[in-house]
Amino acid sequence: MHATRIVFCCSVLLFVIIALGCSGSSGTVKQDVFLADQGYQELMKGNYEKAEANLKVALSINPDNPYALLNLGVLYQNTGRIDKAREMYRKVLELNPDSRAAVTSSKQYKGKKLTEIAKENLKMLENY
Repeated sequence: MHATRIVFCCSVLLFVIIALGCSGSSGTVKQDVFLADQGYQELMKGNYEKAEANLKVALSINPDNPYALLNLGVLYQNTGRIDKAREMYRKVLELNPDSRAAVTSSKQYKGKKLTEIAKENLKMLENY
């Protein structure tokens, strides 16, 4: 139970920033970015089914969306699917994005690179 609360705090909100999430000059948010954000919102509410659905669709559109990967890892970790959580965190590390957590559920992660958060979450899973 305690580990679940810690993991929940490690999740990252995909903060929709115009420069990051827009395509062209139309000002519309990319669909995978929007869905990853929706997945995060549902994850924070504890609506794991809705969160998982949104995150998986985001990844079907863009398999390299680091926010969707990280948050899906958190979801898997929170729901006891440890091997899948590890897989998501490792994918974030493989991608090695420069992306940072703009908004998080924990102040200690704000501004941290997603790779740093993925490493910390993987380290938490060493005891499983």
